[in-house]
Amino acid sequence: MPIDLTPLRVLSASGIIAHLSLASSFLGTIALALVLEYKYLRTKDNAYFQKARMFSVISTIIFGVGAAYGTFAEFGLVTVWSNFIAMIGAIALPFYLELFAFLFEVVVLPIYTVTWEKIKNGWLHFFIGVIAAFGGYWSAYNILAVMASLSMLPPGLQIVNLSQQGQSISKAITYLLVWSSPTQMLNMYWWGAQVFIFHGILAAVIVSWSLISGVYIYKYIRDRDPVRKKVLNLMLLPLAVLTAIQGLVLGHFQSELVLSDDPLKLAALEGMYWSGLKVDPLTSFVAYGTFNHQFWGYYSWPASIRPPTFVTFAYLVMMVGFGIVLGILTLALGLDYAFEENLKKIGFGWLYKLQPWLKKISQYLIPFSGITAGIGGALATESGRFPLIFVSSVPTTSGPPEITGVPVSAIVNVALNMPVWEVALLIIVALSIPFVAVYGIWVYVSKR
Repeated sequence: MPIDLTPLRVLSASGIIAHLSLASSFLGTIALALVLEYKYLRTKDNAYFQKARMFSVISTIIFGVGAAYGTFAEFGLVTVWSNFIAMIGAIALPFYLELFAFLFEVVVLPIYTVTWEKIKNGWLHFFIGVIAAFGGYWSAYNILAVMASLSMLPPGLQIVNLSQQGQSISKAITYLLVWSSPTQMLNMYWWGAQVFIFHGILAAVIVSWSLISGVYIYKYIRDRDPVRKKVLNLMLLPLAVLTAIQGLVLGHFQSELVLSDDPLKLAALEGMYWSGLKVDPLTSFVAYGTFNHQFWGYYSWPASIRPPTFVTFAYLVMMVGFGIVLGILTLALGLDYAFEENLKKIGFGWLYKLQPWLKKISQYLIPFSGITAGIGGALATESGRFPLIFVSSVPTTSGPPEITGVPVSAIVNVALNMPVWEVALLIIVALSIPFVAVYGIWVYVSKR
């Protein structure tokens, strides 16, 4: 009997989203701790010192829960998609390097957290924090390199379909990955992977800083604590800049890769719901600088390989739409907090009049926009290539490009038999784990 992949995909997605929420929060909080400590070292303002110390502890709590949960998620993925292990050898280099990154985090992060005021040289302590953060970012770099390969087949990586040769391994494994030479394994870090990696890392920082900003705006409106305003001044305008880079620079490069490597995914993302070739003026202008380029429509490919239609909403509304909202709000509120009463003098009097309304909506809309854009981007990326991984396209002379890759159905554990209630229970457990970190942070912060 064929296995229904929908509940298994939902289960895996729940676990991955929960783990990504912790990983993203760590990248954001450790970066903020370093920014605040650097500001303290330059100004000697004790307010920055206290906040830097607080965020270093918060990042350690998140890392502890995230590391434990990562093991749980890893074994869960191996259980559900066990046949993927047959292909792991070809793309194992980033996993191997990630282990060293993890060691950096495990060893150095606790040292950074417990040595506040114990290491008298502030710049030495700051350097220890940089090493701890490097471990986290290097870990993310390598994991995202693997995720990039699942979306875009790296140059030189070949898919061997054993079933076409009348072969299989244990009558279950029908696909293998091979490099023509060992040195080509470095192609895991090709240009396309770099775009995907930095797009993902920046998304993690944007999501976590959006959430922190929302909390600080909410608290500042109510207690007018000047320390909160200092933190907001360090976050809001940089957050607006990062959002612009994410959308206008990295987003553009990412779109170019989808355009060349997976035109079916492009059709789903952009909502090109037609069959055959048709002009799409807006996409044509963005991609080619003209208004008359033709694109293959979503229905040009067989239904068996088409991604779900909801990726259009995830991409255009959730990621692009709320990403724009996030950029506008952080820029406007960042200018507001940075210049306050001087807004009239520099020609932004209209912004001064909008202050009360702007602050009220931003406390909720900034974190909501950041989280929604991040989830929308993840949904569009991962579901946009379903039901294939290691995707590439091959041009044809008589029709749309042929989309090739490994079917997701080929990597599922064929011996798996999970009832719906068990899947539902595991999803509840997976999604509840991040709240353990939230509770630990609440306990820590409430005692300060």
